[in-house]
Amino acid sequence: MIQISGLIRGPEGRIEVMNKLNKCAECGGTLASKIITYTQPWGKELYRFEKVPALVCAQCGHIWFSAEVSQRIDQIIKKQFKPKKYQKVPVFSFGELDFA
Repeated sequence: MIQISGLIRGPEGRIEVMNKLNKCAECGGTLASKIITYTQPWGKELYRFEKVPALVCAQCGHIWFSAEVSQRIDQIIKKQFKPKKYQKVPVFSFGELDFA
């Protein structure tokens, strides 16, 4: 169950207080409860989490997690839980690509 009041970690990891239960603190858009796939960079690593409960702004797309979900993501990364699976991710250096 998503807690939709209190402290929530925003897209850049900062802690925000959600003043209105259904309004985005970034743009004032409407928040909707969704189950998402979330990718978290951590140092030189990239972690992907599936089936994560979140609040997503319909206007700007910002993702907000409850404090509990945010803490669990941090705990999973820090304690090196065994992942369900591994995936290879292609990496592109946009400035070095030849589009001709």
